[in-house]
Amino acid sequence: MTSAPINPPPVVATVTQGYGHLRAAAAIADALGVEIEEVDRHPSAGAGERALWAVARHLYAALSRRSQGPIAGPAFRGLMDRMTAIPDGGHRAPHLERAAVVLLDRLIRLSVGRRLAERVERSGSTLVSTFYAPALAVDRWATTPVACVVTDSDAHRVWGPRDPAASRLVYLAPTSRVVTRLTGWGIPPERVVLTGFPLPPELVDPGTAAASFSGRMARLGGLGRSRPTAADPSPGAQCPRLTLAVGGAGAQTDHARRLLGPLTPLVTSGQLRLALVAGTNAVVAAHFRRWLREAGLDGLPRDRIELLWEPSFIAYYRRFNELLLDTDILWTKPSELSFYAALGIALVLDDPVGDHERRNRDWLLGLGAAVVREDPASAHHWLPGWLADGTFAAAASNGFHRLPRSGTERIIAFLQSEFTTR
Repeated sequence: MTSAPINPPPVVATVTQGYGHLRAAAAIADALGVEIEEVDRHPSAGAGERALWAVARHLYAALSRRSQGPIAGPAFRGLMDRMTAIPDGGHRAPHLERAAVVLLDRLIRLSVGRRLAERVERSGSTLVSTFYAPALAVDRWATTPVACVVTDSDAHRVWGPRDPAASRLVYLAPTSRVVTRLTGWGIPPERVVLTGFPLPPELVDPGTAAASFSGRMARLGGLGRSRPTAADPSPGAQCPRLTLAVGGAGAQTDHARRLLGPLTPLVTSGQLRLALVAGTNAVVAAHFRRWLREAGLDGLPRDRIELLWEPSFIAYYRRFNELLLDTDILWTKPSELSFYAALGIALVLDDPVGDHERRNRDWLLGLGAAVVREDPASAHHWLPGWLADGTFAAAASNGFHRLPRSGTERIIAFLQSEFTTR
């Protein structure tokens, strides 16, 4: 995908609130040939606003991690579910949902996001935001066009303006469910565009995507047939690769430890390749290194066992995309990576963190593009079984054929057609 001829190029904005918003922004920024604007950092945010964002990040990360704990986990999960609840029927939103909309509106009225709005307005650019707060702030404080990219299969009410009729925001929706949700709040249908989720351009290139999918289908045909032979001693691309990806908050890190014991014989015998993704979290990476060492896997070559950690998001994002080209099974919570099933990767879904992730899970399961994980400690039983009976192959095929891969292309096309003439 080539850069869109938009002059001046749009500002692609996001916040460092987990990887989901960053990942979507990076795909769009790459397609446009621009850098990501992290609006919770200097120069887009002043000292007070940066402190506010830092507190929000800390609280969200702490709540995400504690919601997975064995003792207090249920209480924290209940709180997370109430905070992220998306109502199924009627027009009355839960109290916490209404409170979130009012609180964000008041923060914006107190000038949160105003500095960003002034910078964008002075540049003459438009704004494309993968997080709701910058989009709503610029919509209020500037006259520049603003597009907001929704990053889940459904949307919490906080994504929308308090007064939809007074807003100019255009929403780019990843699913038809989001379209229905947004228009149900009173946002005019002409300001809601169904685009799909923005996937990395290098992964959705037609030739690359087709070749990767073909290789996956061959490797997902069963665990036993992929043993290396004397004539071909390296398992290389012959046996399936399982990649376990931990989110930005580090929730569910312990599942890697529980997996390594039962999967070690499969890895050492050359029947399975394994990758552990710590993202930018150095603490998680240290845990992974220790557990690999204890399992006796740290000495294996990189094509058999890999640990992915990078100090910066962009470096991690580049390496992770490269890893996905050779990943057959992706173990992840149902975050924004749910949309990556479109690449033809079989998804194993861990426990959702929040109602939005529960919606993502149900959406994927309805399409037959994922399976829900069983006990990690018994993965040596159910994982080979799902390879042998075609469960993973079916999920990969359904994802490749039933989920759209053109989200980034459609977003760029929209920006070209709607935001080039001021």
